[in-house]
Amino acid sequence: MRILSVLFLSATVAFSVETAESTNDVKIVNSLEATNDVKVAKAVKAMAVVEEDEALEAAEVVEMARRAEEKETAETPKIVDQWDAFMPPADRKFDWLQLTSGEWLKGDFKVLYDHKLEFDSDELDLLEFDFEDIKQLRTRGMKTLFVEGEDGPRDTSILRGVLVIKGDQITLLRSEHKVTIPRDRVISIAGGKQRERDYWSGMVSFGINARGGNTDTTDITALANLKRRTAATRFNADYLANYSYTGTGDTDTETASNQRLSGYYDRFLTSKFYWQVLAGEYYRDPFANIDGQYSVAMGGGYNVVHSSKTDWSINLGAGYQEQQFVSVEAGKDDSSGSPFFTTGTRFDREVTGTIDYLFDYSLRRLNEDNGLYTHHLLTTLSFDIVKEFDLDITLIWDHIQNPQRDVDGVLPKQDDYQLIVSLAYDF
Repeated sequence: MRILSVLFLSATVAFSVETAESTNDVKIVNSLEATNDVKVAKAVKAMAVVEEDEALEAAEVVEMARRAEEKETAETPKIVDQWDAFMPPADRKFDWLQLTSGEWLKGDFKVLYDHKLEFDSDELDLLEFDFEDIKQLRTRGMKTLFVEGEDGPRDTSILRGVLVIKGDQITLLRSEHKVTIPRDRVISIAGGKQRERDYWSGMVSFGINARGGNTDTTDITALANLKRRTAATRFNADYLANYSYTGTGDTDTETASNQRLSGYYDRFLTSKFYWQVLAGEYYRDPFANIDGQYSVAMGGGYNVVHSSKTDWSINLGAGYQEQQFVSVEAGKDDSSGSPFFTTGTRFDREVTGTIDYLFDYSLRRLNEDNGLYTHHLLTTLSFDIVKEFDLDITLIWDHIQNPQRDVDGVLPKQDDYQLIVSLAYDF
């Protein structure tokens, strides 16, 4: 299990800032334009993500709010729409958000990720909006932005400041500095206080099928997912377990028992490319003659489609797999190791406001003793029931091209299928 523990290590984020000339049209990190009232080099330096005393940062936010309130009082806005003209008062307790419909909400901004913005309201609970449906946003505290420039990986930055979104522009405020960024350059936004619990989310799902009478049958399935997302990184872990038995009278016969624990840690290079720093997996299925299978890999990925309703990515990598068999024929080793190449794709689509579809597929090419090639497919249709509860229908297909015979010469089947109906809870 030491291999899997590597997945939980965090990576530090570094960025560089190029020297800018003192003209009004200089650019932030080669492409992000600064406003005319400050020099870009000073602005970027002021917004760099560094460890800082929270009390000092809070005092800085209070002073900025005071100056903003004075400026709003002195200026008379041009009224186009009554709700557009409305400006929430300077607020140290709530963030304010306006939808394209004109509605205003107050609460806590959580995160912007995968074109989805999470906003927590005291009365309406946690809400999720497409980024394209956000007209204005003003935060009470500092947020962390991961921003892409025109030159891809050489031109990305992580900046920190009080956030103001209006139309196609995002403005960051820090002390006397102000930087304006085109909205389409923002990859993600993380919460300002950077509390650890704000980075985490997940799902647990449980399904059971029981039948009694002359023959007792019980099928139990558990699925779980855990994510940690920041402005520049992504951690994901999945767990799947199945257990089935059939009994007649006082005799119980186990018919299925398998577990799969997998995870990966990604580092975003641009909004399209990411580096999979490390991926690992543990798998056990005695009925397929696999007592334990351990693997580690690394690689890269590309987001083919990355929008508010559709996320489609492909990945490619290489790694090493160690496999232990339950039993083997005489004269054969009870374990085998193999390097492998892997590729996969993940397609996630919001079909309607209450129905989501997921297709996740991965393929490995190994040596003959480890199966020659294997694949794992999971596809889920998820229906919203109420609040955080969903009804999931999941199909899983596992394939081993060259399974190993056990000590009795029995050859496991190449394919295993599962159809699971379960109740899921999102948190």
